[in-house]
Amino acid sequence: MKQQNKKRDCKIVRDLLPNYIEKLTDEVTNEFIEEHIASCQECRSVLHDMTGEVEVEEFNQDEEIKYLKKLNTKVKITIALVSLIVIIIASSFSLYIYNKNKIQISNYTFLRAEYVVEDEEKSIDGKIYGTLIAVIDEKEKCKSVRVVEKGYNDDSLQGESKFMDYFLTCNTNVDIVNDELHFNTNIWNGLYKKDVENYWKEKYVNINIREI
Repeated sequence: MKQQNKKRDCKIVRDLLPNYIEKLTDEVTNEFIEEHIASCQECRSVLHDMTGEVEVEEFNQDEEIKYLKKLNTKVKITIALVSLIVIIIASSFSLYIYNKNKIQISNYTFLRAEYVVEDEEKSIDGKIYGTLIAVIDEKEKCKSVRVVEKGYNDDSLQGESKFMDYFLTCNTNVDIVNDELHFNTNIWNGLYKKDVENYWKEKYVNINIREI
């Protein structure tokens, strides 16, 4: 079960990473992503490949020790006491924020759906294959939807992402990754979960919807 939960979290995080990089995700989602990446080497590598960099903060302990040795005993004690108080306060505050956000993220659900649409003109084999991932908040309302579509031929893929008015007016964060079209759509934002499911069922034939 633990392995299945990790696999599920990896799928969710990797689908949300483009939004996270573009700073389009909210604070609660950021906490969820960053907590997962801190413990998952594979997802950390994916983030590195997408951004081209990994920020690492370094703390030079040797220099700090040399600096403290130059201070007299009284100043050392004062600094140690102040530092301890600051660490305790910071740790308590961080723990409070972590627990608060952990409770909030636990109230979120993720709705996933796979669909296939017929498109002889734009696709390679006559079909476009898509995946929808909706973030549903504690009030059962849709916060955002990430869409991934594949199967386009090269000309249509470029056209879908750059020239169609539909993408310019209804979608954001449009990108092409490994011959797949990735974008966020706002057309379902604010709708209740059941309404989102009904819209998907009306829009796509034989769609497979499940909660992850």
